Amino acid sequence: TESENKRDTIFKLNSLAAQFYNFLLTKHPSGKNALLYLTEKRKTPVALINTFNLGFAPSQNGLVTFLTKKKGYKDFDLIDAGLAFKGRYGLQDFFHNRIIFPITDSRGNIAAFSGRALDNSEANGPKYVNTRETAVYIKGDTVFGLNLAKDAIKKEGKVIIVEGEFDVITSHREGIDNIVAVKGTALTENQIRLLKRFAQKLVFCFDT
Repeated sequence: TESENKRDTIFKLNSLAAQFYNFLLTKHPSGKNALLYLTEKRKTPVALINTFNLGFAPSQNGLVTFLTKKKGYKDFDLIDAGLAFKGRYGLQDFFHNRIIFPITDSRGNIAAFSGRALDNSEANGPKYVNTRETAVYIKGDTVFGLNLAKDAIKKEGKVIIVEGEFDVITSHREGIDNIVAVKGTALTENQIRLLKRFAQKLVFCFDT
């Protein structure tokens, strides 16, 4: 059906975007400062950067060029996926100068992205920006890190719920794997339903 095709296209685009962002972070000069921030300031091992498929969105329109010119996707495909928008000067990348966290569903499909500003100046807008809602992404229906946590959640019989992506990644670094983030503290009924498919016990570990 048309809606299934649209969903498939968005998942494919998100997968390509994640590869692009990860390459820039780990292997390209434009991601050097972001990589230093993650490895030095946040003490995130490169192995975990790759496990979580973290990336970097540059300040230029790199993703639009990559997906339209090199991969042959249409402008409306990128807009439908929430990866780009029509700006004053044509199609623009949605994420600029941000560390990118792919948000993956329990089946392993990348549904959306969260982007964290590299510097803390509010000139670039809010510290965190999420993909807008799309045919595959409803913010209150997903959690960060579930694809990597679900086996540990089932094994432990409980899930630890934290606020942010870095809380999840730091916990994995310390060997605590049954953990997910809800992106701020607005926990929804749908997120609880989703998590209760894997464990009946929920442990909240929010910031003060």
